Amino acid sequence: MNQTLNSSKTPASNWSGPPGETLGVTTRVLSALTILTCVVGIAGNGMVICLLSFREQRGPFCVYILHLAVADLLFLLCLASELILEASLVANTGHTIYSDHTVHMFPTVLKAFEVLRRMNFLAYTVGLSLLTAISMERCLSVLFPIWYRCHRPQHLSAMVCALLWALAVLLNVIEALFCREFWNLDTQQCFTVDLIFSLLILALFTPVMALSSFILSVRVQRSFQRRRRQPTRLYVAILASVLVFLTCALPLGIYWCLLYWLDRHLWTDIKLSYSIFFSSSVSSGANPIIYFVVGRRRSPGPREALGTVLRRALQEEAELEPGDTPSTGTNQEGV
Repeated sequence: MNQTLNSSKTPASNWSGPPGETLGVTTRVLSALTILTCVVGIAGNGMVICLLSFREQRGPFCVYILHLAVADLLFLLCLASELILEASLVANTGHTIYSDHTVHMFPTVLKAFEVLRRMNFLAYTVGLSLLTAISMERCLSVLFPIWYRCHRPQHLSAMVCALLWALAVLLNVIEALFCREFWNLDTQQCFTVDLIFSLLILALFTPVMALSSFILSVRVQRSFQRRRRQPTRLYVAILASVLVFLTCALPLGIYWCLLYWLDRHLWTDIKLSYSIFFSSSVSSGANPIIYFVVGRRRSPGPREALGTVLRRALQEEAELEPGDTPSTGTNQEGV
């Protein structure tokens, strides 16, 4: 989470190792693995952005996926930049980012690092809220298929994405105003703002996303038992993305929230944080892989273009492939 820069008692000052010591072997390995994962994820999300940006007609979920890819790309870029910046600082000075030596001798580097962390938090918030919106809308399309097909606003996806980006920016601006160094505010005020926003994100977006995904999975399971029909690829892609986020990325939000109460040995803290960073990078980099795995042709055939595979993964209706048996009824539940 974002921290004040002018107090040695803030949790941020204990985020890295003590002054004069360098990162251990474990943290170096985790940092290298995280950077490698970020590079792969940046390439994958960049490919998704390019493929979806040049499509003339985009469905509602394509709009969500496009914005989610942008948020994941921003998150991975900021995370990789943070790790590279800290690794360079340790290699050149032997001190970590929040050591007393860095605070006094390299304040510009520290401020740049804080900007990256704020951008990281922005991208994380947007990604979490977008996954919540995706799972909620897919759940509504299953529970209320007639409303979804006939009365859903045409530009709802674009409006929701714009509102979620605006909300995330507003949260970061308010947080920056309360935690700016030159305001000379009590660190307790910054702590209160950080804590409120952390609980808001974890207590609002995450439960809604988990609940809607659970309802969707139960409804689809019942539909499969009655009709013996496989769920659409879009459902599989959404559910897989949500499960990966809850498993790999949610610990980062919990860690940010609980950072104020963590009272561990400094080396234990930094190993924990680097492990969580690696896990969150896996989550942001896994989404493009999920889309292309889900969208690939089930039956053997000639190699397809990536755009075709992505389109198949994000389409709302089931697609008949060679060897599939046409259904005698319409899947009214949209799964």
